[in-house]
Amino acid sequence: LRVLDRIREMVRLAEGLDSSGRLAPVVRKRALDCLARFGQRLRRIPASNVRVVGTQTFRRLHKTSKFLHQAETSLGFPIEIIGGREEARLVYLGVYQGVAGTEERRLVIDIGGGSTELVIGQALTPIEAESMQFGCVSLTRRFFGQGRLNQKRWNDARQAVLSELQELQGRYRQTGWTRAIGSSGTIRAVADICAANGWCERNITLPALKKLEQAILDFPSTTAVSLPGLSEQRQPVIAGGVAVLSACFEALDIQEMQPSPFALREGVLHDLLGRREHKDPRDTTVEAFMSRYGVDRVQAQRVRTTAEEAFDQLATILKLNPVHRKILGWAAELHETGLSISHSHYQVHSGYLAAKSDMAGFSLQEQAFLARLINFHRRQIATDFSDGLPERLQNPLRSLIFILRFAWILCRTRDNTAIPGFALTAGGTGIRAGFDQAWMDSHPLTIADLEQERSHLEPLQISFEYGAR
Repeated sequence: LRVLDRIREMVRLAEGLDSSGRLAPVVRKRALDCLARFGQRLRRIPASNVRVVGTQTFRRLHKTSKFLHQAETSLGFPIEIIGGREEARLVYLGVYQGVAGTEERRLVIDIGGGSTELVIGQALTPIEAESMQFGCVSLTRRFFGQGRLNQKRWNDARQAVLSELQELQGRYRQTGWTRAIGSSGTIRAVADICAANGWCERNITLPALKKLEQAILDFPSTTAVSLPGLSEQRQPVIAGGVAVLSACFEALDIQEMQPSPFALREGVLHDLLGRREHKDPRDTTVEAFMSRYGVDRVQAQRVRTTAEEAFDQLATILKLNPVHRKILGWAAELHETGLSISHSHYQVHSGYLAAKSDMAGFSLQEQAFLARLINFHRRQIATDFSDGLPERLQNPLRSLIFILRFAWILCRTRDNTAIPGFALTAGGTGIRAGFDQAWMDSHPLTIADLEQERSHLEPLQISFEYGAR
């Protein structure tokens, strides 16, 4: 990557989040103002070259869609909310760019505002990836409220993090690593403070971290903490960040940590480049799902090919784009994963697996969209089929559900010779399919399915007609 320009603002979104997931108005405004400024810089960049992600605070928001709509309007681009393990994967990918050339196993720790990601990986492959629900802002708010700072609060904060680390502590130590690397603002700030005070050189050592802990505890409050190398922006949350890092050092027996200039942002950029160069991790995830759940690959490809042909005929009229085509293809490949659980209502099981599994490369919105598409590829469609999705995804979901259902009906016999040529046209809320009369006469079961489909599509508000072309 060659940096042409860089802007950064510390919004501390987690600072405004209460226990019920509501965002304080002052923090909401601060975030939206920041996004508007970023939007100005991004305005002339094509949408295909921009990727925006939201992390832990977005995951915890009450009524996410309302704030998400405001945020996307301010920025001018869609925002993808990513899961904790996906965030960990992207952090690792970003950090790897700065240590390429060695194949050693490494531990990467990234302390954000609302969460901490811990990854063990080798080369480009994460081996273990977890997200812990404590970050520098959230821990500071919980244990150092109103700036109160003393030994008891410090001990309580560290103990809370150590308790969170219990589940992964043994597994991570057993997996092992050669080098520990830290990324993002907290760890870079710790490295700068320790170096400025002469406690260590470039890497953060355990003795240096202990000295920093004691130096912080010498101040009466978090707002009073003033140390060489500590920026004014980082000052209010440094206590929480150091407490998280200290607990990680203890739980994982870390003696030294190398700070990395790269983190989530660089990981997102490299992931975007991979997608543009046809090295999309989502393809790998879908392939792994197909193998794990014993999908009939011939049938999956049959449905995918038919669905993509239908998509290509309708895409312009229904305002669908190449991204929608990719998701449709993945849905076709995964629509029968639920057969590994039960044949009865297998589409529900397939949708559940897509909704609840860790799917590397997918944002939470993409995963929810994919799950709904799979869940409603046959049988009844729930009237709330699109509830909870951003408004920008609701019309594409409606169209793709129709296309996948249409393809599934035509492929239901699992026989390539039974799949007809067809012509699809659309206008208003109606779609018409045209077939050769001879095929219609010789496939009465498929025609019966198409006839039944007319009533099944009512929740989509799509009227469907078919006949001879």
